[in-house]
Amino acid sequence: MNRKPPTDDTSWESDAIWSLLDEVPPAAASPRFADDTVRAARIAPEAVAWWKRLLSPAPVAGLAAAGTALLIAFFSLNRPTDEQPATPVAATELEDRYAAIQDVAETEMLFAAVDHLDEFSDQELTSLIGF
Repeated sequence: MNRKPPTDDTSWESDAIWSLLDEVPPAAASPRFADDTVRAARIAPEAVAWWKRLLSPAPVAGLAAAGTALLIAFFSLNRPTDEQPATPVAATELEDRYAAIQDVAETEMLFAAVDHLDEFSDQELTSLIGF
């Protein structure tokens, strides 16, 4: 649509759109147009900026409650205890328990791999088998 611009200044006045617009009857405003417009402007809610909505009381209260819950959970779980365990547990007993749990987990993973071979890559299957 590379059209050469018209050379004379009166070419825009002879456009078909202007002739169509000349044929349209003008729209008349009602006698209460100004009153209705002012009432609509008064009734319309004020637009609030995004940062004011973000800092409104409801989101801030929710954020404060979530932060407080996290702090309480953090300090209650990381409370230092001065008590020593009543019976010391041998390290070998813990290692045996860990080995048993590890063996059960590996077996379950192998069963899952057998049931859903398509979901595991060759590298994952090789690491599960132990090669």
